Amino acid sequence: MIPRRIFLYFAIAILAHASMVDVRAQQISLIAPTDPLTATEEQQQFHLPPGFEIQLVVSEPDITKPMNIRFDNQGRLFVTQSVEYPFPAAADAPKRDKIQRLEGFDEQGHATKVTTVVQGLNIPIGLLPIDDAVIYYTIPEIDISRDTNGDGRYDKREMLYGTLNIHDTHGMCNSFNRWLDGWIYACHGFSNTSTIQGSDGQAITMNSGNTWRMRVDGSHCEYWTHGQVNPFGMS
Repeated sequence: MIPRRIFLYFAIAILAHASMVDVRAQQISLIAPTDPLTATEEQQQFHLPPGFEIQLVVSEPDITKPMNIRFDNQGRLFVTQSVEYPFPAAADAPKRDKIQRLEGFDEQGHATKVTTVVQGLNIPIGLLPIDDAVIYYTIPEIDISRDTNGDGRYDKREMLYGTLNIHDTHGMCNSFNRWLDGWIYACHGFSNTSTIQGSDGQAITMNSGNTWRMRVDGSHCEYWTHGQVNPFGMS
């Protein structure tokens, strides 16, 4: 049997250690003691290699929590932003996320015009402007929105592919890339199992990290590669 005095020693040592940890925790500030910098002030803090320049394109309040960017064939920059991420809005709750279009860049790279083109989204991750439309992932599906009246906003919304699983919201369906063969290639994220199909009825099932490809018109999708963990980003 272990003597009681050893038990007592262990108890005192544990209490002493806990007291030291508590004191250290009080001494270490987890929040910077300085006030936050403006975007312009932050810009001055970058250390760049010779010959490089950093430009401020857009900042709050014009944009909040940007997640994905993609240029269209007119040089306009589309950005998804998410208030919800990483906790999706409930099915019966308002969807606060959106896609914005930035254009009219001046000599300093600043966007002089910022337009909200699609609203009511839920963690939009995949993004691809194409012709007079934009294709995007929003929980739990891949949609396309079109500008039907020429006002620059995408007012007609249709589902292309669904429904995708959202057990883990950090990857989901992302990184849309249209390749030379006309297909749109995409990543399927970690820990989700999704079965989706095009309008032709042919279904594919993906588990966790995969890549797959789809037709622009929503007619057909194909499984492409497997074996990834949580692919995010494709080139």
